Amino acid sequence: MSSRSAVRLGSTIAAGVVAGAVLVTTVIGAGVTSVMGQLEGNITALDVSEQTGTTVTKDESIVVDEDTGETSAFTMVVMGSDSRKGKGNKGYGSLKKFGDIERSDTTMIFHVNADRSQAMGVSIPRDTLMMLPDCTKDGKTVDGYEGRFNEAMVNGGPGCVLKAVESLSGLAIDNFMVVDFAAFKRITEAIGGVEICLEDDVNDPLSGLNLDKGLHTVNGEQALAFVRTRKTLGDGSDTSRIRRQQAFLSSMARKVLSSDILLNPASLLGVLNAATESLTTDPQLANIENLRDLALSLKDLRPKDITFTTMPWKQSGDGATVVVAKKRAAPLWSAIANDTPWPPKADTDQPLLKAAPQDVRVEIINATGQKGTGKQAKRALTNEGFTVVNVKKIKAERIDEYPAEDTIWFDPEWDVSAKTLTYSTGIENTEAIEGQGGTMRLIITEPLTSARSVSIAEATKDLSANVNTGDENFCAS
Repeated sequence: MSSRSAVRLGSTIAAGVVAGAVLVTTVIGAGVTSVMGQLEGNITALDVSEQTGTTVTKDESIVVDEDTGETSAFTMVVMGSDSRKGKGNKGYGSLKKFGDIERSDTTMIFHVNADRSQAMGVSIPRDTLMMLPDCTKDGKTVDGYEGRFNEAMVNGGPGCVLKAVESLSGLAIDNFMVVDFAAFKRITEAIGGVEICLEDDVNDPLSGLNLDKGLHTVNGEQALAFVRTRKTLGDGSDTSRIRRQQAFLSSMARKVLSSDILLNPASLLGVLNAATESLTTDPQLANIENLRDLALSLKDLRPKDITFTTMPWKQSGDGATVVVAKKRAAPLWSAIANDTPWPPKADTDQPLLKAAPQDVRVEIINATGQKGTGKQAKRALTNEGFTVVNVKKIKAERIDEYPAEDTIWFDPEWDVSAKTLTYSTGIENTEAIEGQGGTMRLIITEPLTSARSVSIAEATKDLSANVNTGDENFCAS
């Protein structure tokens, strides 16, 4: 995912969920008309129906299935424009150098289930090698050819990108959004910054990111630099950058859904303005009533309900591009087409878990004041496959130094392991301890006699897909 794809999904979540919160909590009644009118003036409608063949009209409901009268699933393609034109986009390369050309260097499919229990963003790497479709540009046909996915925007704008997405996934999608650099900066500033984590110091002259390791709250230029940085973090690949940008979006979603934003009318309106200003969408999505209804339908989504993943891919063999891994991608496309959860849910109430118990190291800290309860807890965890590396008994005179209730201490970098331990033990009180390392510290104040079994979804084992949820933290390496 590129910086622009971070822009686009971040904008999508902010505009969707926050708009719902604004309308429900702050602009009910007479205020709705004035606020929604202002937002509608921010959005540019672009009709690509001649290119895509869609028959959807501006006034058709985006939320309700007109045949059944029930809430319908919603899917759109969110694109980032790297156009250097426009206010706030200077400084990212000159028009002379790049030309008046927009590339969607990564695109995200955004799907919301009909029951609104889950939203999912699927990133398509910009360097995906594929047979590009025939497209129209300036009234002339650009014949299809084998090239990189991000060339579709150059060949025919958003309509061509929609056709390329359909070619890759088999999904016919009518709705889209396009966002630019400036919009991304405005959003991060409007929400008061986004927390990121760096495993090491980074100084990237290309993006301008210069930060020490650890936690930082970034906005504006620094936020944009973080999501643009490629060569100096991870393995330097675009697919590695996708993972960091999805982590950024997760953090952004948590911030947008926090009470600091939702309960502050001025902040909410600021985020709404930032999220919609400079947006280009299809006419149906530009219809402010549709945008309002969509926003209201998303108001109950929580960070853990938002899943980010990447189109399963494999190396093409040229060292520079990737291709879709068709067999591994097929179930994902099917889940979107048939509106079923992804990854497939277990037959329990278990949330999406990615760390198998045998990969989770635990130190048990017995603060119960009772003999034998530490060993009892060890048996409960080892019976479910956890790796217990130590059992420590706290003396009675030191128990007050520890939490008064069962607690899991974990390093933010290992939050995936913490989620598995939290689910299995049922202990929901957790505390992030930066620098603690990969061993979870389980403080028990009452006997722990059993633990729940854990099921790891097959989809999460696909390293190219990088399945993660909006409540996960991630420390960029």
